[in-house]
Amino acid sequence: MPLVAWHYGAMKHLFALGLTATTTLLCLTPPARASSALEMLGAPTGGNALTARLFSHNAGAAYFNPALLPDATFKLEAGFFGLVTRGRIRLKSRPAGVDVPAAVYDPELSFSGPRPIATQDLANPRSDTDEDDHVLYAVVGLVRPLAGKYLVFGFYSLLPVNSFLDQKGFFADEREQYFSNKLYFEQLGDRASATSFAFALGSQLNDWLSVGAGIDIAVVTQSNTSVYMPDAGNQQNVLLNPDIHTNSKFKPYLGVVYRPSPRVSIAATLHLGTSNDTFGQNQVRVRNDTSQYPPGLDYIPQTYVLTQGNEPARLGLGASLSSRRQVENGRAAWEVGLVAVAERWSQYRDRHGESPLDTWHDTVTVVAGGNFAWRQRRLAFDLGYVPSPVPDQTGRTNYVDNSRIVSSASIESPVNLLGREIEAGVYLFGSVFVPRSVDKDLNRTDANKLVDEFPDSTVNNLTHLPDPRAAGLQTNNPGYPGFSSSGYMLGLGVCLRIAR
Repeated sequence: MPLVAWHYGAMKHLFALGLTATTTLLCLTPPARASSALEMLGAPTGGNALTARLFSHNAGAAYFNPALLPDATFKLEAGFFGLVTRGRIRLKSRPAGVDVPAAVYDPELSFSGPRPIATQDLANPRSDTDEDDHVLYAVVGLVRPLAGKYLVFGFYSLLPVNSFLDQKGFFADEREQYFSNKLYFEQLGDRASATSFAFALGSQLNDWLSVGAGIDIAVVTQSNTSVYMPDAGNQQNVLLNPDIHTNSKFKPYLGVVYRPSPRVSIAATLHLGTSNDTFGQNQVRVRNDTSQYPPGLDYIPQTYVLTQGNEPARLGLGASLSSRRQVENGRAAWEVGLVAVAERWSQYRDRHGESPLDTWHDTVTVVAGGNFAWRQRRLAFDLGYVPSPVPDQTGRTNYVDNSRIVSSASIESPVNLLGREIEAGVYLFGSVFVPRSVDKDLNRTDANKLVDEFPDSTVNNLTHLPDPRAAGLQTNNPGYPGFSSSGYMLGLGVCLRIAR
């Protein structure tokens, strides 16, 4: 019997090590693209939401650090979390003489590129932005042992109640004049409504080492639409034949917890870059005009990429110190720790799949947190700083983003419901945007310089000289001559956990 038990324990160790090795190999393959809301909010219905990579004792560990799953409470959990966002973008007053005049329509003018639109003829006037969003999330999670602490399964999902996938595109330069003619926060809006699914396995190999690996589900959509236009002179009459395909891909991530002593823990995590991508192509065929067909093709190709929630690769490191005394559930009476997360924003792509002309900065987010037991309850607090990766937008582009001061607080307690003891929790989240103001630099000469939409070099075909009406900068860029931004986010959540 002891020999059988030894073989059983050895097999569990080998299985856990094999899982980690397999997922490590997967991490070396090109990353899939997935979600972002969890990285913005942390584990919204978990104690120490913002330091979950170090302190998670519930299903949130399945995403933030699967190596913590063996120490998590083996329960099914469900909850709701409401998030309110208030963001303000205020445009600075435009100086006289920068509007694009109606003279651009003069047939005597010769343009090297496409003709611009006069400012007075834009579909929408330039205006400030008030980002007032409300999102309600449903949170469902599960922690279940498969072979004691040697192998623990975890599942965690964050589901926006009002929409499964919300995607809103906008341009971060003068091209937005053709649409809303406003500026938008680059990391808010549809990024906060991304759906997240995470599956993970964790294993405590011995008293001083735990490992874990998981997968985050990605959604990738491809759309091909054939468009037949019988008459190029009557573009209201077209025939469409769309072909849309949605696929799921899986992005792996890893976690490790090292315990050099019973009171000290060191955690490390690796999450690859994520986003939801939509690839599309239109094939336009015109009956009586084939002049625009590229060589070798019998149609005009129109391709596009829409990207939602592009997130950087993240490397997290954290360390904690706990008390010697333990409470009834075997958890330390108090814990304090610090988490730093390095984020590779220099590879960022915006909602149109374009890399910013001014490369974003790689950043390091720092959060301190702690929790303690009080009369069978557990109270937790986090406070941190999230630096903005976006450089000052002094040129053509208008990526609006602010550094943030973030915090979370929670209380969890056992309660009796219908004669059964469960765990209930209340969770608070807050984020304040550090106010920011930028001014455009007219002296820039690089690729990100402001576009003069009525170029000084515009030639009058009658005089064969530059037209004097084109002198000076004339632009419909909604971010010129500058803008300021500020705001905040507030969240409130509740969660129930029940043993299975």
